[in-house]
Amino acid sequence: MNDAFQVLLAALIDSFRPKMLMLTLVSVAAALVFWIVIIWLSVDPIMSLAISTLGWMGFEMGVPSGEEFFMLTWIKAILVPLTVFGLLWPIVAGSAVLLAGLYVTPTVVKYLSAKDFPHLARQGESGMVMSVWVTLKAVVVFLVGWIVTLPLWLIPGMAFVLPLVLTAYLLIAVMRFDALSEHATKAEFKLIKKQDSTPAWLIGISCAFLSFVPPILLIMPVLSALAFTRYYMQSLDQLRKASSPPSNGPAIELSDDTFSTKLIN
Repeated sequence: MNDAFQVLLAALIDSFRPKMLMLTLVSVAAALVFWIVIIWLSVDPIMSLAISTLGWMGFEMGVPSGEEFFMLTWIKAILVPLTVFGLLWPIVAGSAVLLAGLYVTPTVVKYLSAKDFPHLARQGESGMVMSVWVTLKAVVVFLVGWIVTLPLWLIPGMAFVLPLVLTAYLLIAVMRFDALSEHATKAEFKLIKKQDSTPAWLIGISCAFLSFVPPILLIMPVLSALAFTRYYMQSLDQLRKASSPPSNGPAIELSDDTFSTKLIN
């Protein structure tokens, strides 16, 4: 818990540094252009798809009369926007993570490497092709999981929990690889992935939650990249320190008098 809080706090502080602010502005501009185009092109089809989906699930979306009018009005007011969100958010989240993985995270890795981890040797064996493959694979798993779990949203509370968990998974899967690809060997990466623990999920769920807040959503690519890069570089640093051979103990220095005495004896 403390590790996750410290990492998030450090990421928040770093996000206000001049270089990261500039990176945020550029990523916000790129994301806004992409999202405006996507929403403009897809809002009508998604609204129609949402109404069709609700009809398929048994909710009659026609125009009723009499006592059913107010009940159906409330159902539409709640379920239609929720269904639109359920269909649109994967596009927004997937594009934000793609932006972070391909553009933001490499800059963040260079920044934190020079600032806080200059001693961490670059032993990475993965390139851009592998990064794209890992990102696309994680996005596909995220989308499939999102679609499969949509019916569970009817269970009270699941419409809040499931998006957080799925978005956290997407962030962890992509950011872990991009944060370590330049520095970690394949063996080190597999070990860190195997030992991934609660702090990683706390960071992921915190970033996922903040990404649902409209103003903060714009800075999440940089903030999440800073948080996950710091966390995984710390994990790699600790792994290497733990696996390094122990020292033979402090060196014993002999004074000139002691050395002379030993020669005489």
